[in-house]
This record gives sequence, structure tokens and C-alpha cells, in this order.
Amino acid sequence: MSDSDLDKYLEGIGIDVDGEDAEEGQVARFTAEEEYEQVVDAGPIVQGEPLERAEAFLVNLLLNIDPAYAVEVNQVSDEEIQAEVYGGDPGKIIGRNGRTLAALEYLTNAVVNRDESGRIRVNVDVGGYKRRRDERLRKEALQAAARVRKGGMPVELEPMSAAERRVVHMCLAEEPGVSTESRGEGSERRVVVRPA
Repeated sequence: MSDSDLDKYLEGIGIDVDGEDAEEGQVARFTAEEEYEQVVDAGPIVQGEPLERAEAFLVNLLLNIDPAYAVEVNQVSDEEIQAEVYGGDPGKIIGRNGRTLAALEYLTNAVVNRDESGRIRVNVDVGGYKRRRDERLRKEALQAAARVRKGGMPVELEPMSAAERRVVHMCLAEEPGVSTESRGEGSERRVVVRPA
């Protein structure tokens, strides 16, 4: 997606893309929280139930990126919606190390949850990317648990995003003889698997 395509879409949903205050002509600077509020307060982007909002938001966004994309949205439970993106160039949506996909998921969750009293989690995947990544993480977590049980020493895994650490913690929650904790700050935060 080109910058102009994204700017056009964001303008369409009421987000200032120039970063200027029209009245004062000064450059606007936002913290992450203020940017989130910009998305949430952008006006009536989509209406309806959470599933309908997720689908409408993703369909409209993907049409602006490339009409070759399609999305299938399903309600997994009362607290979870699964969205799978098909077609087009998956690399455009995934981005480097999954960053673009993570941003897309973040925005989708902001749109879906802006009027909800309870939190509904929207998981967005592209061509099974997150599913394959999660399988790899579970395999690495189980291997680390086996090394901990065999050697009795803690094992540190590579730095991971919060979503990736969650996969590891959940995988090893019921694994006998080991426990997990997150350690580190920012992009260096990682899971440590230790003897229970």
C-alpha cells in the first residue's frame, strides 16, 4: 500500500494525515495513547455487532490497499473473532517480522472495541502466517521445556512480541516440571523457562 493510499483511507475515517493543526498551522505530535484515541474517536467508521464491524473495517481497508484481497470473519467465541485474509500479496499485509499484520490487528481491535463494555479479541491472520508462527513457537517452547527438565537450568528464549510470549506461556502452562516468566524491557522482552 502506498503512503497516499493509506493517507486517503485514514482521511476517509476522520484521521488527520497531514499532522497539522489547520487552525494554527503547527505540526501535531501524538503519543501512542493519543493516536489510539484518534482511531477510536474518528467517528462512525462502522456500525453493528462486533463481527459486522470487524468485517466491514477489514473489507473497506483491504479494498483500498488492493481489491485482490478477501477476508473471512468468524465468531470463535463470545470473546474472540477470527479474521483470515486471502488473495493478493500476503507479504504486503504481513510486513517485516509481522509488524504490518500486528498493526492491522491493533487497528481492527480498536475499531471493534470502541463502543464495547466488554473486550472482544479480534485475531487477524494472513495466509496462515500466524498459525505457522504459533506452531513454531510451541515447538520451540516444548524443546526448551525438555532441556530445562533434563538439565535443571533455566532457558531463555529469543526476544518476542507480547502475542508471541503469550503463545509460549499458554503452551507451557500445563507442562509438568517447568514454569515460565517474562523478563526484559521493550523489544528485548523474552520468556524464561525454568524448573518448577
